[in-house]
Amino acid sequence: MTSSNATPSLSKDRLCLALDMSDRTAILGAVDELRDLVGYFKLNSAFTLFGPELVRDILDRGVKVFLDLKLHDIPNTLTGYGRAVTELGVHLVTVHSAGGIEMMRALVSAADEAARDLGRDRPRIVGVTLLTSVDQDLLNNELNIPGTVQDEIRHRAALAAKAGLDGIVCAPTEISQVRDDLPDNFFYVTPGTRSPGEGDRDHRRTGTHAEAVAAGSSLLVIGRRITGASDRRQAAQEVLAEIEAVS
Repeated sequence: MTSSNATPSLSKDRLCLALDMSDRTAILGAVDELRDLVGYFKLNSAFTLFGPELVRDILDRGVKVFLDLKLHDIPNTLTGYGRAVTELGVHLVTVHSAGGIEMMRALVSAADEAARDLGRDRPRIVGVTLLTSVDQDLLNNELNIPGTVQDEIRHRAALAAKAGLDGIVCAPTEISQVRDDLPDNFFYVTPGTRSPGEGDRDHRRTGTHAEAVAAGSSLLVIGRRITGASDRRQAAQEVLAEIEAVS
């Protein structure tokens, strides 16, 4: 199914749909239904269930795949991941900045080498700063990390840039706090954004779609707002309209 209204490619490429489903047919059905409206489709738990073949089936539909692995392991293990995700042909991959510069550099270096060998672009690699479910109390008292959330975001964003990553994952309100110290072409992924009046669900640090775009978000990751709607195409078009209003 395709829309009768043309969607500006810029807005489409700033919208990512989180495919948090456990049914393979439903996942591919969502991609088929929305691929003219959505630029990226994100996989995490579904990748664990269905593996690389699902990724290839989605890529065959002419869309971009965001493989949200949140990698966090020793540098040697990340070297293997760098080659694997590049060979698979995905467009965006996450790694935890908490693993340190050496770990992140190992991932980037391996992906660069694989891309040269294969004659293709490597995926964008973005560092998770702090999960948007982490608030001040959890940071200090459960994770035992002193300081403010804002200080920790700035520190981890700087590590990601130093390691050669392409961008970071953060809350919309945090982009303005870090961007002056980061490369001009850094890629900002903002999960958990919402429409006005919509609840925050399990995200503790969030903002509206419009606020995210105005702050400089490169990619908005949205799930239940669209996948849980009775009319998913209408929901996606409403989000696109919110993006376009401030683009």
